[in-house]
Amino acid sequence: MDYPALHFMKRSFMRDIPAGYNQTQTQVYARLRLQVLFSVFFCYSAYYLVRKNFVLIMPDLVGQGWSKSELGTAMAVMTVSYGLSNFIMGFVADRFSARWLMPVCLLVSAVMSLALAGATWASCPFAVIAFLMVINGWAQGLGWPSSAKVIAHWFRREERGRATSFWNLSNNLGAGLLGPLAIFSVSVFSIWQSKLILPGLIALGVGFVSLMWIRDRPEDCNLPPLLEKESEEKLSNAGCGTSDPGGVRGFLQTCLRMPDLWILALLNMCVYFIRYGVIDWVPLYMTEGRGFSFEVASWAFTAFEFAAIPGTLLCGYISDRVFHGRRVPVNLLNMALVLLALLGYWHCDASHWLQPILMLSAIGFLIYGCVVLLHVHIIDIAPRKYVAASVGFCGLFGYLLGASGANLLLGRVVDFWGWDGAFQLITAAGVICLVLLLILWVRDNNRLSSEAVPVSGEQPLTE
Repeated sequence: MDYPALHFMKRSFMRDIPAGYNQTQTQVYARLRLQVLFSVFFCYSAYYLVRKNFVLIMPDLVGQGWSKSELGTAMAVMTVSYGLSNFIMGFVADRFSARWLMPVCLLVSAVMSLALAGATWASCPFAVIAFLMVINGWAQGLGWPSSAKVIAHWFRREERGRATSFWNLSNNLGAGLLGPLAIFSVSVFSIWQSKLILPGLIALGVGFVSLMWIRDRPEDCNLPPLLEKESEEKLSNAGCGTSDPGGVRGFLQTCLRMPDLWILALLNMCVYFIRYGVIDWVPLYMTEGRGFSFEVASWAFTAFEFAAIPGTLLCGYISDRVFHGRRVPVNLLNMALVLLALLGYWHCDASHWLQPILMLSAIGFLIYGCVVLLHVHIIDIAPRKYVAASVGFCGLFGYLLGASGANLLLGRVVDFWGWDGAFQLITAAGVICLVLLLILWVRDNNRLSSEAVPVSGEQPLTE
Protein backbone atom coordinates (compact mmCIF):
# COMPACT_ATOMS: atom_id res chain seq x y z
CA MET A 1 0.00 0.00 0.00
CA ASP A 2 1.43 3.39 -1.04
CA TYR A 3 0.33 6.16 1.31
CA PRO A 4 -0.22 9.62 -0.27
CA ALA A 5 2.38 11.30 1.97
CA LEU A 6 5.04 8.73 1.05
CA HIS A 7 4.10 9.00 -2.62
CA PHE A 8 4.54 12.76 -2.42
CA MET A 9 7.95 12.36 -0.76
CA LYS A 10 9.06 9.92 -3.47
CA ARG A 11 7.96 12.25 -6.24
CA SER A 12 9.64 15.25 -4.60
CA PHE A 13 13.04 13.56 -4.82
CA MET A 14 12.79 11.09 -7.72
CA ARG A 15 12.62 13.02 -10.98
CA ASP A 16 14.30 10.33 -13.10
CA ILE A 17 15.71 6.82 -12.93
CA PRO A 18 19.25 6.75 -11.46
CA ALA A 19 22.00 5.66 -13.85
CA GLY A 20 22.57 1.91 -13.76
CA TYR A 21 19.12 1.14 -12.28
CA ASN A 22 16.22 -0.68 -13.92
CA GLN A 23 12.58 0.08 -13.15
CA THR A 24 12.26 -2.53 -10.40
CA GLN A 25 15.46 -1.42 -8.70
CA THR A 26 14.31 2.19 -8.85
CA GLN A 27 11.09 1.34 -7.02
CA VAL A 28 12.97 -0.54 -4.30
CA TYR A 29 15.53 2.26 -4.08
CA ALA A 30 12.85 4.96 -3.74
CA ARG A 31 11.18 3.06 -0.91
CA LEU A 32 14.36 2.16 0.95
CA ARG A 33 15.91 5.60 0.88
CA LEU A 34 12.75 7.10 2.37
CA GLN A 35 12.95 4.45 5.08
CA VAL A 36 16.58 5.34 5.71
CA LEU A 37 15.92 9.10 5.65
CA PHE A 38 13.08 8.82 8.14
CA SER A 39 15.17 6.50 10.32
CA VAL A 40 18.13 8.88 10.65
CA PHE A 41 15.62 11.74 11.05
CA PHE A 42 13.92 10.25 14.11
CA CYS A 43 17.16 8.88 15.50
CA TYR A 44 18.79 12.31 15.37
CA SER A 45 15.66 13.91 16.84
CA ALA A 46 16.18 11.67 19.86
CA TYR A 47 19.84 12.74 19.96
CA TYR A 48 18.64 16.30 20.49
CA LEU A 49 16.24 15.29 23.25
CA VAL A 50 19.22 14.21 25.38
CA ARG A 51 21.67 16.88 24.20
CA LYS A 52 19.76 20.11 24.81
CA ASN A 53 17.69 19.17 27.87
CA PHE A 54 20.44 20.52 30.16
CA VAL A 55 19.65 24.12 29.17
CA LEU A 56 16.13 23.75 30.57
CA ILE A 57 17.42 22.91 34.05
CA MET A 58 19.77 25.91 34.11
CA PRO A 59 17.30 28.16 36.02
CA ASP A 60 16.91 25.34 38.59
CA LEU A 61 20.68 25.04 38.96
CA VAL A 62 20.95 28.81 39.45
CA GLY A 63 18.43 28.41 42.27
CA GLN A 64 20.81 25.87 43.81
CA GLY A 65 23.65 28.37 43.77
CA TRP A 66 25.34 27.77 40.40
CA SER A 67 26.89 30.84 38.75
CA LYS A 68 26.53 31.62 35.05
CA SER A 69 30.24 30.93 34.61
CA GLU A 70 29.74 27.43 36.02
CA LEU A 71 26.75 26.86 33.76
CA GLY A 72 28.77 28.06 30.77
CA THR A 73 31.64 25.77 31.74
CA ALA A 74 29.33 22.75 32.05
CA MET A 75 27.92 23.36 28.58
CA ALA A 76 31.37 24.12 27.20
CA VAL A 77 32.93 20.82 28.32
CA MET A 78 30.13 18.99 26.55
CA THR A 79 30.48 21.00 23.34
CA VAL A 80 34.28 20.62 23.35
CA SER A 81 33.85 16.87 23.78
CA TYR A 82 31.21 16.89 21.05
CA GLY A 83 33.44 18.86 18.67
CA LEU A 84 36.42 16.55 19.14
CA SER A 85 34.17 13.51 18.78
CA ASN A 86 32.58 14.99 15.65
CA PHE A 87 35.98 14.99 13.97
CA ILE A 88 37.45 11.75 15.34
CA MET A 89 34.24 9.74 15.09
CA GLY A 90 33.83 11.05 11.54
CA PHE A 91 36.70 8.77 10.51
CA VAL A 92 35.07 5.94 12.45
CA ALA A 93 31.76 6.54 10.65
CA ASP A 94 33.54 6.47 7.26
CA ARG A 95 35.06 3.07 8.03
CA PHE A 96 32.30 1.32 9.98
CA SER A 97 28.55 0.81 9.73
CA ALA A 98 26.38 3.81 10.61
CA ARG A 99 23.51 1.36 11.02
CA TRP A 100 25.06 0.18 14.31
CA LEU A 101 27.14 3.14 15.42
CA MET A 102 24.40 5.78 15.32
CA PRO A 103 21.77 3.94 17.46
CA VAL A 104 24.33 2.57 19.93
CA CYS A 105 25.74 6.04 20.63
CA LEU A 106 22.18 7.31 21.11
CA LEU A 107 21.65 4.64 23.77
CA VAL A 108 24.84 5.74 25.55
CA SER A 109 23.69 9.38 25.45
CA ALA A 110 20.27 8.43 26.85
CA VAL A 111 21.90 6.62 29.76
CA MET A 112 24.03 9.72 30.46
CA SER A 113 20.89 11.87 30.62
CA LEU A 114 19.40 9.56 33.22
CA ALA A 115 22.68 9.55 35.15
CA LEU A 116 22.77 13.35 35.07
CA ALA A 117 19.28 13.43 36.59
CA GLY A 118 20.49 11.23 39.42
CA ALA A 119 23.65 13.28 39.93
CA THR A 120 21.78 16.59 40.19
CA TRP A 121 19.19 15.04 42.52
CA ALA A 122 22.01 13.80 44.77
CA SER A 123 23.78 17.22 44.60
CA CYS A 124 26.97 15.62 43.28
CA PRO A 125 30.08 17.79 42.87
CA PHE A 126 30.60 19.81 39.70
CA ALA A 127 33.34 17.39 38.57
CA VAL A 128 30.82 14.53 38.39
CA ILE A 129 28.39 16.64 36.35
CA ALA A 130 31.19 17.70 34.00
CA PHE A 131 32.31 14.06 33.54
CA LEU A 132 28.80 12.97 32.56
CA MET A 133 28.54 15.91 30.15
CA VAL A 134 31.85 14.90 28.52
CA ILE A 135 30.68 11.30 27.97
CA ASN A 136 27.35 12.53 26.61
CA GLY A 137 29.10 14.94 24.24
CA TRP A 138 31.40 12.22 22.94
CA ALA A 139 28.49 9.85 22.23
CA GLN A 140 26.55 12.68 20.57
CA GLY A 141 29.47 13.40 18.23
CA LEU A 142 28.72 10.44 15.97
CA GLY A 143 25.17 11.48 15.08
CA TRP A 144 25.82 14.11 12.40
CA PRO A 145 28.77 12.40 10.60
CA SER A 146 26.75 9.19 10.37
CA SER A 147 23.71 11.03 9.02
CA ALA A 148 25.84 12.88 6.45
CA LYS A 149 27.38 9.61 5.28
CA VAL A 150 23.95 8.04 4.82
CA ILE A 151 22.58 11.05 2.89
CA ALA A 152 25.67 11.21 0.64
CA HIS A 153 25.26 7.56 -0.34
CA TRP A 154 21.49 7.57 -0.82
CA PHE A 155 20.92 10.95 -2.54
CA ARG A 156 22.43 12.71 -5.54
CA ARG A 157 23.78 16.25 -5.37
CA GLU A 158 20.70 17.89 -6.91
CA GLU A 159 18.56 16.16 -4.27
CA ARG A 160 20.71 16.68 -1.19
CA GLY A 161 19.45 20.18 -0.46
CA ARG A 162 15.92 18.90 0.05
CA ALA A 163 17.03 15.66 1.74
CA THR A 164 19.35 17.44 4.17
CA SER A 165 16.75 20.16 4.81
CA PHE A 166 14.25 17.50 5.77
CA TRP A 167 16.82 15.68 7.92
CA ASN A 168 17.80 18.95 9.60
CA LEU A 169 14.24 19.30 10.88
CA SER A 170 15.19 16.52 13.32
CA ASN A 171 17.13 19.21 15.21
CA ASN A 172 13.98 21.27 15.54
CA LEU A 173 11.68 18.36 16.34
CA GLY A 174 13.96 17.10 19.11
CA ALA A 175 14.81 20.47 20.63
CA GLY A 176 11.31 21.86 20.04
CA LEU A 177 9.68 19.02 21.97
CA LEU A 178 11.86 19.71 25.00
CA GLY A 179 9.78 22.69 26.15
CA PRO A 180 6.41 20.89 26.16
CA LEU A 181 8.04 17.72 27.57
CA ALA A 182 9.60 19.77 30.38
CA ILE A 183 6.27 21.40 31.29
CA PHE A 184 4.49 18.01 31.16
CA SER A 185 7.12 16.12 33.16
CA VAL A 186 7.31 18.72 35.94
CA SER A 187 3.52 18.92 36.21
CA VAL A 188 3.24 15.13 36.47
CA PHE A 189 6.31 14.21 38.55
CA SER A 190 6.78 17.52 40.44
CA ILE A 191 10.58 17.37 40.35
CA TRP A 192 12.72 19.39 37.94
CA GLN A 193 15.04 16.43 37.28
CA SER A 194 12.18 14.91 35.28
CA LYS A 195 13.22 17.30 32.48
CA LEU A 196 16.20 14.96 32.07
CA ILE A 197 14.49 11.65 32.83
CA LEU A 198 11.60 11.70 30.35
CA PRO A 199 13.74 12.63 27.28
CA GLY A 200 16.25 9.94 28.31
CA LEU A 201 13.56 7.25 28.38
CA ILE A 202 12.21 8.32 24.98
CA ALA A 203 15.73 8.24 23.49
CA LEU A 204 16.25 4.70 24.76
CA GLY A 205 13.17 3.52 22.88
CA VAL A 206 14.11 5.32 19.66
CA GLY A 207 17.64 3.90 19.78
CA PHE A 208 16.42 0.30 19.83
CA VAL A 209 13.97 0.91 16.97
CA SER A 210 16.63 2.64 14.83
CA LEU A 211 18.82 -0.45 14.95
CA MET A 212 16.26 -2.21 12.73
CA TRP A 213 15.76 0.50 10.09
CA ILE A 214 18.99 2.34 9.23
CA ARG A 215 21.04 1.15 6.22
CA ASP A 216 24.43 2.55 5.19
CA ARG A 217 24.24 2.54 1.37
CA PRO A 218 22.26 1.06 -1.53
CA GLU A 219 24.87 -1.67 -2.02
CA ASP A 220 23.93 -3.07 1.41
CA CYS A 221 20.42 -3.71 0.02
CA ASN A 222 21.57 -5.47 -3.19
CA LEU A 223 21.24 -2.30 -5.27
CA PRO A 224 23.83 -0.67 -7.57
CA PRO A 225 25.90 2.22 -6.13
CA LEU A 226 24.49 5.68 -6.80
CA LEU A 227 26.44 7.39 -9.62
CA GLU A 228 27.38 11.06 -9.68
CA LYS A 229 27.27 13.38 -12.66
CA GLU A 230 30.56 14.43 -14.20
CA SER A 231 30.51 18.04 -12.93
CA GLU A 232 29.64 16.84 -9.42
CA GLU A 233 32.46 14.31 -9.47
CA LYS A 234 34.93 17.02 -10.49
CA LEU A 235 33.73 19.26 -7.66
CA SER A 236 33.89 16.47 -5.11
CA ASN A 237 37.37 15.42 -6.15
CA ALA A 238 38.85 18.92 -6.27
CA GLY A 239 42.29 18.76 -4.69
CA CYS A 240 42.50 14.95 -4.79
CA GLY A 241 45.59 13.42 -6.32
CA THR A 242 45.78 10.43 -8.58
CA SER A 243 46.79 8.14 -5.70
CA ASP A 244 44.69 8.36 -2.56
CA PRO A 245 46.04 6.43 0.45
CA GLY A 246 42.64 6.62 2.21
CA GLY A 247 41.93 6.96 5.92
CA VAL A 248 43.31 9.83 7.99
CA ARG A 249 46.33 10.22 5.73
CA GLY A 250 44.16 10.45 2.64
CA PHE A 251 41.90 13.02 4.28
CA LEU A 252 44.90 15.13 5.29
CA GLN A 253 46.42 14.96 1.80
CA THR A 254 43.20 15.67 -0.11
CA CYS A 255 40.46 17.43 1.81
CA LEU A 256 42.70 19.74 3.82
CA ARG A 257 44.10 21.10 0.56
CA MET A 258 40.64 22.39 -0.38
CA PRO A 259 40.39 26.13 0.51
CA ASP A 260 36.59 26.02 0.43
CA LEU A 261 36.55 23.41 3.20
CA TRP A 262 38.59 25.70 5.47
CA ILE A 263 36.31 28.66 4.71
CA LEU A 264 33.26 26.52 5.46
CA ALA A 265 34.84 25.38 8.74
CA LEU A 266 35.38 29.00 9.83
CA LEU A 267 31.87 29.90 8.69
CA ASN A 268 30.49 26.95 10.63
CA MET A 269 32.27 28.24 13.74
CA CYS A 270 30.63 31.68 13.48
CA VAL A 271 27.16 30.35 12.61
CA TYR A 272 27.24 27.97 15.57
CA PHE A 273 28.37 30.77 17.85
CA ILE A 274 25.23 32.68 16.85
CA ARG A 275 22.93 29.66 16.99
CA TYR A 276 24.01 28.46 20.43
CA GLY A 277 24.69 31.95 21.71
CA VAL A 278 20.97 32.58 21.24
CA ILE A 279 19.21 29.29 21.98
CA ASP A 280 21.31 27.99 24.89
CA TRP A 281 20.74 31.18 26.86
CA VAL A 282 17.04 31.66 26.04
CA PRO A 283 15.69 30.13 29.31
CA LEU A 284 18.03 32.20 31.49
CA TYR A 285 17.80 35.42 29.44
CA MET A 286 14.01 35.27 29.31
CA THR A 287 13.59 34.54 33.04
CA GLU A 288 16.40 36.64 34.51
CA GLY A 289 17.11 39.25 31.86
CA ARG A 290 13.50 39.93 30.91
CA GLY A 291 11.58 38.68 33.95
CA PHE A 292 9.31 36.18 32.19
CA SER A 293 8.06 32.92 33.74
CA PHE A 294 9.52 29.47 33.19
CA GLU A 295 6.51 28.56 31.03
CA VAL A 296 6.99 31.58 28.73
CA ALA A 297 10.71 30.83 28.44
CA SER A 298 9.95 27.19 27.56
CA TRP A 299 7.51 28.21 24.82
CA ALA A 300 10.03 30.77 23.51
CA PHE A 301 12.61 27.96 23.30
CA THR A 302 10.07 25.84 21.41
CA ALA A 303 9.13 28.71 19.07
CA PHE A 304 12.78 29.14 18.05
CA GLU A 305 13.03 25.47 17.07
CA PHE A 306 9.67 25.03 15.37
CA ALA A 307 9.94 28.27 13.39
CA ALA A 308 13.04 26.73 11.80
CA ILE A 309 10.97 24.04 10.09
CA PRO A 310 9.51 26.14 7.23
CA GLY A 311 12.76 28.14 6.98
CA THR A 312 14.88 25.02 6.60
CA LEU A 313 12.61 23.44 3.99
CA LEU A 314 12.37 26.67 2.02
CA CYS A 315 16.14 27.18 1.94
CA GLY A 316 16.80 23.65 0.74
CA TYR A 317 14.15 23.91 -1.96
CA ILE A 318 15.35 27.30 -3.23
CA SER A 319 19.01 26.27 -3.33
CA ASP A 320 18.16 23.06 -5.25
CA ARG A 321 15.50 24.34 -7.65
CA VAL A 322 16.15 28.07 -8.07
CA PHE A 323 19.94 28.20 -7.72
CA HIS A 324 20.58 24.68 -9.13
CA GLY A 325 22.63 23.43 -6.17
CA ARG A 326 24.35 26.73 -5.28
CA ARG A 327 24.10 27.33 -1.54
CA VAL A 328 25.93 30.64 -0.97
CA PRO A 329 23.40 33.17 -2.40
CA VAL A 330 20.62 31.89 -0.15
CA ASN A 331 22.91 31.88 2.88
CA LEU A 332 23.98 35.48 2.26
CA LEU A 333 20.38 36.70 2.35
CA ASN A 334 19.61 34.55 5.40
CA MET A 335 22.55 35.85 7.43
CA ALA A 336 21.75 39.50 6.66
CA LEU A 337 18.20 38.94 7.93
CA VAL A 338 19.49 37.06 11.00
CA LEU A 339 21.38 40.18 12.07
CA LEU A 340 18.22 42.29 11.78
CA ALA A 341 16.18 39.79 13.82
CA LEU A 342 18.97 39.57 16.40
CA LEU A 343 18.85 43.33 16.91
CA GLY A 344 15.09 43.09 17.38
CA TYR A 345 15.48 40.35 20.03
CA TRP A 346 18.20 42.31 21.80
CA HIS A 347 16.17 45.52 22.08
CA CYS A 348 12.70 43.98 22.41
CA ASP A 349 10.04 45.35 24.75
CA ALA A 350 10.17 43.50 28.06
CA SER A 351 6.61 44.47 28.97
CA HIS A 352 5.03 41.79 26.78
CA TRP A 353 6.06 38.22 25.94
CA LEU A 354 4.95 38.32 22.28
CA GLN A 355 7.72 40.50 20.83
CA PRO A 356 10.72 38.42 22.05
CA ILE A 357 9.00 35.22 20.95
CA LEU A 358 8.39 36.68 17.47
CA MET A 359 12.02 37.78 17.21
CA LEU A 360 13.23 34.36 18.38
CA SER A 361 10.97 32.73 15.81
CA ALA A 362 12.50 34.89 13.07
CA ILE A 363 16.04 34.00 14.18
CA GLY A 364 15.17 30.30 14.25
CA PHE A 365 13.51 30.51 10.83
CA LEU A 366 16.66 32.03 9.33
CA ILE A 367 19.65 30.60 11.24
CA TYR A 368 18.71 26.98 10.65
CA GLY A 369 18.54 27.70 6.93
CA CYS A 370 22.17 28.83 7.20
CA VAL A 371 23.07 25.69 9.15
CA VAL A 372 21.48 23.24 6.73
CA LEU A 373 22.95 24.88 3.63
CA LEU A 374 26.37 24.84 5.26
CA HIS A 375 25.92 21.11 5.84
CA VAL A 376 24.83 20.52 2.25
CA HIS A 377 27.73 22.62 0.93
CA ILE A 378 30.21 20.45 2.85
CA ILE A 379 28.61 17.27 1.51
CA ASP A 380 28.66 18.74 -2.01
CA ILE A 381 32.39 19.50 -2.12
CA ALA A 382 33.72 16.54 -0.09
CA PRO A 383 34.83 13.33 -1.85
CA ARG A 384 32.21 10.74 -1.02
CA LYS A 385 34.67 8.47 0.81
CA TYR A 386 35.53 11.38 3.14
CA VAL A 387 32.06 12.87 3.69
CA ALA A 388 31.79 11.89 7.37
CA ALA A 389 35.36 13.03 8.09
CA SER A 390 34.77 16.34 6.27
CA VAL A 391 31.60 17.19 8.16
CA GLY A 392 33.35 16.10 11.34
CA PHE A 393 36.23 18.47 10.56
CA CYS A 394 33.85 21.39 10.10
CA GLY A 395 31.92 20.24 13.17
CA LEU A 396 35.17 20.45 15.13
CA PHE A 397 35.29 24.17 14.37
CA GLY A 398 31.55 24.60 14.91
CA TYR A 399 31.45 23.00 18.34
CA LEU A 400 35.00 23.24 19.70
CA LEU A 401 35.24 26.96 18.91
CA GLY A 402 31.74 28.16 18.00
CA ALA A 403 29.29 26.44 20.35
CA SER A 404 31.73 26.09 23.26
CA GLY A 405 32.67 29.75 22.81
CA ALA A 406 29.00 30.65 23.02
CA ASN A 407 28.72 28.63 26.24
CA LEU A 408 32.00 29.44 27.96
CA LEU A 409 32.72 32.97 26.74
CA LEU A 410 29.18 34.30 26.90
CA GLY A 411 28.72 33.00 30.44
CA ARG A 412 31.67 35.05 31.61
CA VAL A 413 30.69 38.07 29.54
CA VAL A 414 27.21 38.10 31.07
CA ASP A 415 28.69 37.79 34.57
CA PHE A 416 30.98 40.80 34.07
CA TRP A 417 29.38 42.99 31.36
CA GLY A 418 25.74 41.95 31.31
CA TRP A 419 23.53 40.81 28.45
CA ASP A 420 24.45 43.76 26.20
CA GLY A 421 28.05 42.53 26.01
CA ALA A 422 26.82 39.07 24.99
CA PHE A 423 24.64 40.45 22.19
CA GLN A 424 27.52 42.58 20.90
CA LEU A 425 29.69 39.45 20.54
CA ILE A 426 26.93 37.53 18.75
CA THR A 427 26.40 40.43 16.34
CA ALA A 428 30.12 40.57 15.57
CA ALA A 429 30.04 36.87 14.68
CA GLY A 430 27.23 37.60 12.21
CA VAL A 431 29.28 40.29 10.48
CA ILE A 432 32.20 37.84 10.09
CA CYS A 433 29.76 35.34 8.56
CA LEU A 434 28.79 37.85 5.89
CA VAL A 435 32.45 38.45 4.98
CA LEU A 436 33.18 34.71 4.68
CA LEU A 437 30.07 34.15 2.57
CA LEU A 438 31.11 36.92 0.19
CA ILE A 439 34.51 35.22 -0.22
CA LEU A 440 32.79 31.91 -1.00
CA TRP A 441 30.47 33.61 -3.49
CA VAL A 442 33.43 35.12 -5.37
CA ARG A 443 35.23 31.76 -5.44
CA ASP A 444 32.06 30.00 -6.59
CA ASN A 445 31.53 32.48 -9.43
CA ASN A 446 35.17 32.25 -10.50
CA ARG A 447 35.01 28.45 -10.61
CA LEU A 448 31.85 28.45 -12.71
CA SER A 449 33.34 31.01 -15.10
CA SER A 450 36.57 29.04 -15.54
CA GLU A 451 34.76 25.75 -16.13
CA ALA A 452 32.19 27.31 -18.50
CA VAL A 453 30.01 24.25 -17.95
CA PRO A 454 26.27 24.30 -17.13
CA VAL A 455 25.43 23.34 -13.57
CA SER A 456 22.94 20.71 -14.75
CA GLY A 457 22.25 18.58 -17.76
CA GLU A 458 25.50 16.60 -17.84
CA GLN A 459 25.79 12.90 -18.50
CA PRO A 460 26.42 10.53 -15.57
CA LEU A 461 29.73 8.79 -15.19
CA THR A 462 30.02 5.07 -15.72
CA GLU A 463 32.64 4.69 -12.94
